[in-house]
Amino acid sequence: MKKKLVKRLLATALVTVMTASMLVGCGSGSSDGGSTSGSETSDAGSSDAGASDSGSEAAAPVSDEKIDVLNQSEKMTLKVACMTGFTQTDSQIEQWLEEKYNIDIEMIVLPGWADGQQKISLLMADDNERPDIIWWWSMDTEYTAWKNAGLLVDVSEYQKKYTNIVDYYNKMDPNTMFYTAAEDGMYRIPGDVAEPSCECLLIRQDWLDNLGLEVPTTLDELKEVLRAFTEDDPDGNGQNDTYGLGGDGYDFRSFWPFIQAYGNTHYDRFCVNEDGTVGYGPAQENTKKWLADVADLYAKGYITPNITTDTDRDEEMAKANFGVTYSWIAWTTTKGNSSAMNAFYSANPDAKWVAIDMVKGENGNPQEDPATSSAWAFFGITKNCSDPERAYAIWDDMCSEENYIHRRFGVEGEHWERDEDGSVNFIIGNDSDENNNQNIGLKLFDNLMNRKDECNFDNTPEMQALFDKSGAESRDYAASLVEWKDITKFDTWIDHSTDIEDEKNQYLWGVIAGSESLDNWDAYIEQLDALGLQEVLAQGNEIYAAQKAEMEEYFANQE
Repeated sequence: MKKKLVKRLLATALVTVMTASMLVGCGSGSSDGGSTSGSETSDAGSSDAGASDSGSEAAAPVSDEKIDVLNQSEKMTLKVACMTGFTQTDSQIEQWLEEKYNIDIEMIVLPGWADGQQKISLLMADDNERPDIIWWWSMDTEYTAWKNAGLLVDVSEYQKKYTNIVDYYNKMDPNTMFYTAAEDGMYRIPGDVAEPSCECLLIRQDWLDNLGLEVPTTLDELKEVLRAFTEDDPDGNGQNDTYGLGGDGYDFRSFWPFIQAYGNTHYDRFCVNEDGTVGYGPAQENTKKWLADVADLYAKGYITPNITTDTDRDEEMAKANFGVTYSWIAWTTTKGNSSAMNAFYSANPDAKWVAIDMVKGENGNPQEDPATSSAWAFFGITKNCSDPERAYAIWDDMCSEENYIHRRFGVEGEHWERDEDGSVNFIIGNDSDENNNQNIGLKLFDNLMNRKDECNFDNTPEMQALFDKSGAESRDYAASLVEWKDITKFDTWIDHSTDIEDEKNQYLWGVIAGSESLDNWDAYIEQLDALGLQEVLAQGNEIYAAQKAEMEEYFANQE
């Protein structure tokens, strides 16, 4: 899983966004409520792209007649830029696609997470090297520059004719396509969107059994379990070497059971107040409540000491000297597709992690942590493509259920097989050495439309049920949070977010670690205001009101 890596990348790129805005002259961008990733060179790419044309080119008329992508006599070349790790040149899957659609695929391999955005910007700035299909993550400012320069094709009319991609996203979350659309069309396609909620509350059932404890259902019961897991020797080794709560260090998501218990607060997103106004989650009054809970538990030693430093949750889970964590639903499987859990169970064969219902807190409405509706990665068809409609139609067909399964997991009986319970066993895993050594090409073009429904065989039926349950039980909280459609319009946040988030992190983590006091809350709020928070909220409320009206109009037009 790359979510923590992506999160770190997203959290470090506001400098790129601010620099790009000066070079491009068409606004600045970042991800929802925060920062996005980039590189110094990517700014130059955006500037070049913006200078290459005065605006989006008029789209060619689209015929009502569908292209039969399976019966095309003329071979079409498709140059596709994709992240390394999801490309295998001349693989079996690539050859299958080429024969199926009568195309010649030329892969442009992006170098990796550290340098990928720089390469993307250089490709988009070069008329000769620009691919037919480009993939990117974040890069909101650069995307705006490409669109305004006419480098990306408006695919909105194609989506009315070829509907596999749109139907999938509307099934999962109709808001996704709203957040993807531009005011004048659709110039990007969601590449990967998280499940509505990806995490759940996990607990060591074997430790509960050893201590004769019941599964906690309330926040107070959870606090007592954390105490017992720390003080009552749950592993029975006679040593004082266990903790109640553990997780990803320097990541407030680890404390989600306490955050959700009060409502109208968040660790980094903006909240919608009862009166419909927008507030900054880490500055909401209820933040003090969960912060007090966590600081008290940390001071008592019930939370792993290193949670206040930047640790890796995979490594922490592999050690697992704690009995409660809020983490990935994918870790509930015993099928062996999580290296962290494989390492844990190898060292603790008698242990048992289980998912439990979220505990009820003060607000009486247990909720999981909602993911955003918008994609974290996109792909688009560039103006270099000789036949954009055919390219879109091909990709849409590739993303149908049957073809997606073939491209991602291979052929039934050869690469995978079903158990009696309906779950899938991998004969050759899509991340396995055999896949690479035999050049099969499983997972080819991953993140250029990634399905999270029943076509995702990485999920067992039990895991899929947990995803469905967690998603359903996060919707109330999701409705109380703001998701920005076009962060490039939110220039006060772009100007002030780095300072505000630095102050937020310093103070909140300081309170948890004991170096700061909740008694200084008012001074903390005053400092946020001095750093521009009130200006941010004033503009944020204007943008949110306009966005709500735009969303209502968008869905009215879909009926």
